Amino acid sequence: MDKTTAALIREREEAVANARLTQDAARHVQSLEDLAEIFLRADSYLPALQNLEECLQAAERLGLDSERIAALEIKAAQVHIEKGDAASALRHLARARARTVAEASPELMARIHLQNARALIELSQYEEALSTCERAFTIFKERNLLAPLAHTYNCYGRIYYRLGELDRGKEYYEAALHLFRWDLNDDEGVIRAHNNLGVLYRHLSDWRQATWHLLRSMELSQRLGSFAHLAVSSANLGIVHLKAGTWDEAQEHFDRALTSYVQIGRDAGAARMRTGLATIATFRHDFAVAEAHLAAADQIAARLGNSREQVLVLFGYAELFHERGEFDEALRRYDDALAMARAIAPEGDMVGELQRRRAEALVQRGDAAGALVAAEDALQRATRLGDQLEEGAARRVLAVIHTAEGRIIDAHRESHEAIRILEGIHERVELARAYLEQARRMPRERDAERLREAQNLAFKAMYLFEQLGMEDGMRAAEGALRELNAPAWLSAPRTARPAMQVPAPAQAQDIARAHGVVTQNSRTLDVIRKASELLSTPARVLIQGETGVGKNLLAYMFRQFEIERGKPFVEVNCTSLPGDLVESELFGYVRGAFTGAAIAKRGIFEEADGGTIFLNEIGELSERTQVKLLQVLDDGTYRRLGEVRARRLNVRIISATNKDLDAAVKAGWFRADLFYRLGQVVLSLPPLRERREDIPALIQSFLDELAAREGRTVVLAEDAMEYLISLPWLGNVRELKHKIESIFLCAGKQELVDRAMLLKLLHPGGAPPSEAPASRGLKRKVDMLKRDEVLAALSRNAGNRSRAALELGITRRHLIRLLKSIY
Repeated sequence: MDKTTAALIREREEAVANARLTQDAARHVQSLEDLAEIFLRADSYLPALQNLEECLQAAERLGLDSERIAALEIKAAQVHIEKGDAASALRHLARARARTVAEASPELMARIHLQNARALIELSQYEEALSTCERAFTIFKERNLLAPLAHTYNCYGRIYYRLGELDRGKEYYEAALHLFRWDLNDDEGVIRAHNNLGVLYRHLSDWRQATWHLLRSMELSQRLGSFAHLAVSSANLGIVHLKAGTWDEAQEHFDRALTSYVQIGRDAGAARMRTGLATIATFRHDFAVAEAHLAAADQIAARLGNSREQVLVLFGYAELFHERGEFDEALRRYDDALAMARAIAPEGDMVGELQRRRAEALVQRGDAAGALVAAEDALQRATRLGDQLEEGAARRVLAVIHTAEGRIIDAHRESHEAIRILEGIHERVELARAYLEQARRMPRERDAERLREAQNLAFKAMYLFEQLGMEDGMRAAEGALRELNAPAWLSAPRTARPAMQVPAPAQAQDIARAHGVVTQNSRTLDVIRKASELLSTPARVLIQGETGVGKNLLAYMFRQFEIERGKPFVEVNCTSLPGDLVESELFGYVRGAFTGAAIAKRGIFEEADGGTIFLNEIGELSERTQVKLLQVLDDGTYRRLGEVRARRLNVRIISATNKDLDAAVKAGWFRADLFYRLGQVVLSLPPLRERREDIPALIQSFLDELAAREGRTVVLAEDAMEYLISLPWLGNVRELKHKIESIFLCAGKQELVDRAMLLKLLHPGGAPPSEAPASRGLKRKVDMLKRDEVLAALSRNAGNRSRAALELGITRRHLIRLLKSIY
């Protein structure tokens, strides 16, 4: 709670005390309501309810108007809904309804219907919630009341989402977002809509879209100081990470949300976070921790009577027994949860997932026939709902069932389809299981190609299990590799591991993923975090870094921000600006300004009015253009060519360069005053050789994209990966991507590429430069000497080409020509 809120509370408390002393009953009621409203905005539900209860009692004693008391009852119901106590909310709404005459106060009755629908959603009574919501919608629509209409759209979206009608849910959420943002300028409503869309995209296994919406929700919540909304978005982002198999991040978000829910008294949210933490602990076989979380969640759910939370707790216990191998106990819990889930939402998301896990337990217990019925039901539901994660997982289970029945061809078909789907959404847990099961399913004949394919699958499973921290799965994959006669370096237990860096904050990791940046490097994450903090500011940002480090990706964070708020983002490549027409291109011209100017033309700056202009390769601007740009930045005005009157500039400038502008200023070919004005904030991206820990993840990301595009898989062995990590990568991420594409395309059917094969693919004409036999020719020796001197100079100057050229006594252009000839 900030100082402003605390001061408001003290002020209102004094007003309440004064009203009591002066026995001013009407003022007393109003002061209590105002105080409750402040507590509600500060997410302090218990004091808000205490003041509202006292307010209601005082209103009853005074015999206030029925509508006034009904409005107070609605507000008390709203607090109970936010707190997660839907049953208490319904009691307040029943009293409000009894005091309201629908014909005389239709708007008030519509507000009662809307809050009633929200409470019914919390109790999983979706059909009744839908009919109640429709009554509210009719009244709000007739009177064109946009604010309550937007909240009604949100309510519709939640109902249809829970009923499994995702397309309709998405339509209503997007309609609510549009109203909140453009018509109402309601930040709190925008937060809710972004959060709801994040949950919906999570259900569609679109992790990137889900993460983007939830991060937008969190950013706005943080800006507004909304503790409760921040907790909800953090919780949902945790579920995204849980589904995607990034468990450390999921646990961090769940812990943060749990702490917040406990502090604000939102018990239902606390129960959900407990079940989420229990799921992670169960997967990691930390069963004692899982049981403790489930016991706490069970107590809360039983007290609240929230059936969805009760289903989640039963599901959690079933998963716990399942992982322990206690299949009878697991099936009993699955059946109880399934019966409850069918009662509250027969077409909802929980039924399919329960059926799929139940099918897996049945086949493990030996009931293949029962498992097949459950798995086929799960697959049909997942396909109908568009849930790719559940579809892939259901097909994996069907492959297991077909294997148990001896239908190997059917098993192979379902397994291949499962792997294709799961690879496409970048899921890890189910994918690792599918890889391992298919590796074990492969025939053991002396077919070298099939044996290599099985080894590849087992290796990929081991790699994923290791990333997830699933020790049992990793050992199982290692055992499968040994059974498949894999090389010792591939199947040996991985006990010696290099010390890992301290992870950067999860928020920066989430922002990076949402914008397509693959990194765990602390310097890069710090740059991304700073960029995200600058999105909503007018600061001019200069992005520096070598060619290929990802400057455009960083700049496009600002583009996404402008698109989201409906403002222009105009990108200009300064190298393509025509020297003699640069002024007219940037600022436009009026009719007759020069020969051929038959009509007036808007310039680039005018096109970007109100938004952002991105000046890429700013270091290539001519001196004349630098002067013109400096004039614009100095006084914030510009003139079209041939125009007398000045125009006001309302544009944020983002610029990027691969040059060292600081050195350029010292060398005298870039204006110091322009450099300082462009770089109010300078963001410097490190080269790839200084973030080598990112190379394996980048390679895997590129291989995943290629596999999805080409329909086949290439895996790099450890010695091949180590060789790629050791290279200098003077072209940074762009060069790495091109090399990986080349390796993938040249590998053909070779799915596992070791170091020897890699060298052949990279250097088809012979050995790599570092391993080539010594040349007897003088020219060859001179070239090698040049190469060594250039690379040493670059290394001493941290890759800065200008400084390396200065040290070598040559021009930067000459240095670049040398690099092209020797690398």
